[in-house]
Amino acid sequence: MEATRVTIDEISERIDRGEQFTFIDARNAQAWAEAETKLPGAIRVPADEVEQHLSEIPHDRTVITYCTCEHEASSARVAIELASHGFKNVHPLFIGFAAWEKAGLPLEPKSDGD
Repeated sequence: MEATRVTIDEISERIDRGEQFTFIDARNAQAWAEAETKLPGAIRVPADEVEQHLSEIPHDRTVITYCTCEHEASSARVAIELASHGFKNVHPLFIGFAAWEKAGLPLEPKSDGD
């Protein structure tokens, strides 16, 4: 199964139309530890812990996964895993966190509880 990636432009347009998303931060442990920010409201779900976080992820929204890996490796893995658990509309963000940051879209500080 292949995860269909979405671009930052697609997400921006959909946000402008009022669509709400659930963002999943799938950055690896090192990238997460070094990070100070995350996408607004993002839920931290490491690629090898998807099953432990299923109850935190709403089924009624489009889910966008992101990471800082080459070719969105972690976010694609999480998206495929979520789809296998019945999530219908899950997409990795093309170029991930870097694309969001470069576009100047909102970020929020990550908290110790993430």
